[in-house]
Amino acid sequence: MIAVLVVTPLLLSSQISTTQAAVKAGAKCSKVGSKSTVGAKTFTCVKSGNKLVWDKGVKVITTTKQSVQSISYANMKKSMLPKPVKNLFRYHYSPNAVKAYQEKIESELNYSMEYWASVYDGTEPFNVFYATEKDMDWLISAWKTYNLDEYGYTAREYKGRLEREGNQLNAGSVPSQQGPSHLSFFVSSTRPIPDSMIPHENVHIVQQQLTKSRTDQMPCWLREGTANLFGNFQIAEKYGLRVYDEAKRSDMNAYQSGSVEIRKFNDSEWFTHLKSLEGNFSGGCDYKYRFAYGTGLLLSEVLMADGGFEKMMDFWRAFSLDVDWRKSFKDIYGIEIDIWYKTKGVPYLMQEYARVKRY
Repeated sequence: MIAVLVVTPLLLSSQISTTQAAVKAGAKCSKVGSKSTVGAKTFTCVKSGNKLVWDKGVKVITTTKQSVQSISYANMKKSMLPKPVKNLFRYHYSPNAVKAYQEKIESELNYSMEYWASVYDGTEPFNVFYATEKDMDWLISAWKTYNLDEYGYTAREYKGRLEREGNQLNAGSVPSQQGPSHLSFFVSSTRPIPDSMIPHENVHIVQQQLTKSRTDQMPCWLREGTANLFGNFQIAEKYGLRVYDEAKRSDMNAYQSGSVEIRKFNDSEWFTHLKSLEGNFSGGCDYKYRFAYGTGLLLSEVLMADGGFEKMMDFWRAFSLDVDWRKSFKDIYGIEIDIWYKTKGVPYLMQEYARVKRY
């Protein structure tokens, strides 16, 4: 708490020449108990013998309220201590795969997984596929070898993205599905794989393992928001804190607004928006609109700042149970989700979207 001293102009003008300039230890003062702050010390007028003098002073202690973002980051740094890992992945590359991108995928996945060594305990190598826009048929065939994408959901998604994005193709995913999943990169051979993409997708691998293949039960703001949170943290640990701010701004602005501009939302509209992000790739969760990514990142910062890393891992693990996730949220965080939205989530969303400008 910082005390505020209010001085009237009359008092100020009468004292400035006689006391203010002379305030130092041992100098004369006029009233016992009066105080004056100079530099980093606060002096008190005391009686010494027959004289009134300023005492030796005490150091002024000021406190600065830490931001949600800084507390969130500190909690991750405290708990996510990297340790060497090996043999966690089985890699598959298409005929036209770019060798430099293959090396980047392997290097970055190992780096990212080092931060999860304390919680990830998968025993089977996780299948990782990398194909270019020229190798769609190869990719589908490679999945079938391991009985992946049995119903063709990911194949249809990737074909649609290839049609829409062409030589800007930049798809990566760990499908939310029951049973064994996979990490697939389907990226144009002329487009570098973004630095943030690999750690983001690696988070989904950990989610899939801790939820026992039930990430499809997670609200999309949590699934995608925490992937951004941890992914941004890891690239910031590698390249510097400034990168976190840049990645955060990018995530917050990476939605397609159309007729919706979330910076203009009032409290009620934000609450409605958050309720729309409790589903799984439909409505506001549709990856084409990407609302879950920026909104989810901010909500995840609040959870990490208030509850820390272990509570968030407990929350992820709770999705493996046959329990409504809203009950799990209350059991772990001690508050009902809708109340949390209104008292914690929405105020922070409004604060940050006002602070972080659009491009």
